[in-house]
Amino acid sequence: MTLLLVFALLTVGLTALFLGGTVVAQSYMYQEAAPRLPVRALAGGLLLGGFLTLWTYIDKNRPGQYETFFNFSAYSTAEFTEFEAVRWTVAGGKFKTEADGKKSETIVKFKRTAGGKGATFVEEGTNENFKTNTGQYMTGAIRVKAANDPEPVRYSAKVQESPGTKMETYTADRQFVEEKGDRYVNATQMGTLFVPSTKTLFVALLLNISLLLMWLVVTWPVLRYTFAHALGFTVVGTLVTMFALMPILFKYNRPEPKPAPEPVAWVTEPENGIPAGRIA
Repeated sequence: MTLLLVFALLTVGLTALFLGGTVVAQSYMYQEAAPRLPVRALAGGLLLGGFLTLWTYIDKNRPGQYETFFNFSAYSTAEFTEFEAVRWTVAGGKFKTEADGKKSETIVKFKRTAGGKGATFVEEGTNENFKTNTGQYMTGAIRVKAANDPEPVRYSAKVQESPGTKMETYTADRQFVEEKGDRYVNATQMGTLFVPSTKTLFVALLLNISLLLMWLVVTWPVLRYTFAHALGFTVVGTLVTMFALMPILFKYNRPEPKPAPEPVAWVTEPENGIPAGRIA
């Protein structure tokens, strides 16, 4: 019902704009307006209003992925409800190592509690909330099995050397990145797998280009402006639609956001040699 209302309002508003604006503009520029202008204005309102409603519907199902040129995200997302944390053990202010010199690793399994995407992950067996690091360990990687993965895939933490401790610490973006791919998980958004997508990029670009072409079709062959004038109105109309109209349509037609997770605390000083990090 909301989308039907959006379509009706867009059609009426655009038809009125095209009718009134064209009468004034073409009477000034061409001495007289195009023939059968009310029908042409209605056709333009239906075409552009229908396209904008379709775009709003697409965004409602995949929020943020197919926005305007200036805001779209060239990735898709997938949710997961459990993962394995690969912990690097700390002993004496240093990472514990095995005989071969590699860091000692401990695997701990986590599952999401009830409550949907906003719920926390708890450790299997202890029910302790997931923490990226404490004074006893640092999560150096996670293992996630997505829907199409035959086996769990390792996502290694992006790390850098801390100037103070000379130990590895998380980079500013705090991501776990697929070792042999381009998927990643943000440490602050556990449960969401980000998948860079050429298809998503293509669809987003197609929608934006189609908006430009739709304005050109409406102003040139439908409303009968000369090509030069139609091109000018197309540029202005497209920019106004992208910057002013579409953000409003996207905002009020997306699903209600999930309740925010409980606040988390942040360690502001290194603890036992482990750099500052997020704790629940």
